[in-house]
Amino acid sequence: MAIDFKEQESNTNLIGKLLGSGFLNPNLIMRTWKPVKGVRVTVLENNFYLFSFDSTKDFMKAWSKGAVFMGKQCLVIRRWHPEIELDDRDMNYAQVWIRLPGVSHHNLVSPEMIVSAIASEFGCQFIAVDITGGEIHVCVELDVNEPVVTKVTVEDGMGGSGVCQSLQYEIDTLCFSCGRMDHRKEECVDSDDRNGGGEDDEFGPHNMAPMKHAREPPFASLRYVSWRRPSSGWVKLNFDGALKGRSQRGGAGGLLRDSEGEFMAAFAAPVSTTRPLLSEIYALREGLQLAVDSGVEYLWIEGDSKIAIEMLNGWREAEGDQEQPVMGDCRNLMKRFKGVTARHVFREANQSADHLANLGVEECVRQEWRSNRSPPPSLLSFLWKDIAGFLVPRLVL
Repeated sequence: MAIDFKEQESNTNLIGKLLGSGFLNPNLIMRTWKPVKGVRVTVLENNFYLFSFDSTKDFMKAWSKGAVFMGKQCLVIRRWHPEIELDDRDMNYAQVWIRLPGVSHHNLVSPEMIVSAIASEFGCQFIAVDITGGEIHVCVELDVNEPVVTKVTVEDGMGGSGVCQSLQYEIDTLCFSCGRMDHRKEECVDSDDRNGGGEDDEFGPHNMAPMKHAREPPFASLRYVSWRRPSSGWVKLNFDGALKGRSQRGGAGGLLRDSEGEFMAAFAAPVSTTRPLLSEIYALREGLQLAVDSGVEYLWIEGDSKIAIEMLNGWREAEGDQEQPVMGDCRNLMKRFKGVTARHVFREANQSADHLANLGVEECVRQEWRSNRSPPPSLLSFLWKDIAGFLVPRLVL
C-alpha cells in the first residue's frame, strides 16, 4: 500500500520489518505489547509495517520492548521519522537497556542528565528509565553500526567540571576491539591486539551488564549481518547463483575485492540449468577462474550456499552427475593459490554477488568487468553499502 509518510504524526509511530517466512499476525504482536488503546497497523511493501498508537504510553511501552519474537518470526522496530526508507539497512537500530553503575535516585546526577550526555555523544534516542532494586537502567535506541559509548561526562549541576559516568550494556555480544555489538573480537576485521578486553581497555566485559530486561526468544535469535573486508594481503571472492523458476533461466555472478574493499573484477553470466545448486557451483567455478586470471595469491571465498561451501571444503560429497565435474574443477582451481579459505555467509552479507547473479539471468553472453572498466551502474549502490559496513537484521533459526 502506498502511504504519504509526511501526513503521519511521528511521535507515536513505529516502523517494523518482519523477518522470517509468512505474514504478520497482528494478534501476536498485540499480545506482547498489550496496548490499552488502539493501534492501527498499515501494511507496506517488502514486509514493512507501520504501527500508529493512539496512546503515547502504549507507544513508549512497545518501543522499549524492542524486537518482538513470534515463533520463527521476528519483528524489528524503530521509531518512525520522515527520512526512513523501506530498506533493510534502515533497520539497523536496536533498543538497548544501559545500566548506570553507582547511580541512584539520591545522586545529584539524574538519569535524565546522563541520557542527555549519551545523546549528545552519539545521537541516540531516549525511550524509558527503570529505577528498581537500587539500580538505575535507561533504555535507548542505538545505531548498531556505531561503537558503544563506554563513559560520558555529565554536568553535576554545581558548576564543576562534571562527573564521569561509566555505562554497562545489556547485550550478549560486544567486540572488545572496535566496540560494535554485532560481532566478537575474533571476527573483527579491525581487530587491534593492543585492545584485549582487559579492565584498562576501552572495551571489555566491564562494559556489559546482566540481561535484566531481555526476553530469551524460544526458537530464534536476532543478528545484524554485514559484508566484511578480508584481512590485509587477501582478496575476497563473493559468488552466487540465481534461478528464475517460471522462465527456467539461470544466472551466475561474483566479484573480487581487496582488503580495502576496493572493486577489482566481477562477472555475470547466464547458466543453462534448472538446478539451483548447480548454478551456485557454476558461479563458484567462474569466480575462482577470475581470481586465477587476476593473479590473486591469497583468496577468501564467501557464498550463501552452505552446501556448495561444504562441498568445496570437502565436508560433503558432491552429488549428481552434473555437479561432480564442476566441483572437481573448483577444487583443482583452489590449488592455484598460496592461501585459500572458504566460509558460508548469510545472504544479507552477499548482496553484491546476488545482484550480479540476477544480472546473469538476463544476459545472453558472459559479461566481465575488470578494474580498468567500471562495474555496472546498478552494482554501485551495493558496493558502497558493503564497504560502509551497513548492517542488516537477520533472524537466525
